[in-house]
Amino acid sequence: MDWWFAYTPEGARAVGDAGFPPERITVFNNAIDTSDISRTLAEISDEDIAALRASLVGGSEHVGVYVGGIYAHKRIGFLIEAARRIRARVPDFHLLVIGGGPDAHLVQAAAAEHDWIHALGPRFGRDKSLHVKLARVFLMPGLVGLAVLDAFAYGTPMVTTDLPYHSPEFEYLRDGENGLVVAEADSADAYAAAVTRVLTDDDLRARLAAAGAADARVYTIENMAERFAQGVLMALRQ
Repeated sequence: MDWWFAYTPEGARAVGDAGFPPERITVFNNAIDTSDISRTLAEISDEDIAALRASLVGGSEHVGVYVGGIYAHKRIGFLIEAARRIRARVPDFHLLVIGGGPDAHLVQAAAAEHDWIHALGPRFGRDKSLHVKLARVFLMPGLVGLAVLDAFAYGTPMVTTDLPYHSPEFEYLRDGENGLVVAEADSADAYAAAVTRVLTDDDLRARLAAAGAADARVYTIENMAERFAQGVLMALRQ
């Protein structure tokens, strides 16, 4: 007898609506191992963060970070335009861009033009975590996938836009609860306003980060494996 393994509850609903028996669907909540993030964050001191903040962003607390592949679906041009508008609202705003890809030249050109945009290239382990810890907000205006779990693990609320091509894990991001989803997906002004809220509203940022941290304990690779194993056992019993 067939059995369906769905990445997320939304995937299970879609399969069920198409006529597949719901009792033969297992939702395993696709995840990645974020334990390395937890480990590296534990190794970083307040003095480490303060030293990097002073040397890289002139001591600014208003820092946003992008972490991920740099390609068309990530909307890097939109990210840079929105960053300019954020800077107009928050004069000491800095954008850190971590990652590589075919559109990296867009980031490098923007960094050459603006000393508050930092093209950091790929970073890993403690070095990556140290740079992310400078940020108050995780900017991801394009495709969202498993990076949402990184944002939860770092305690850095994600701001994205409502697009039709997000990966299934986008479902984990709940607008106004553990991150922000801007409905006006093509409006750099609307996106900049949302990011500015997270940068400047301490209560909002703390609430989003706390909810994300709670979800980080739900969407774990251990829980995913357990759910998958349970589904296999149920299928074998049919």
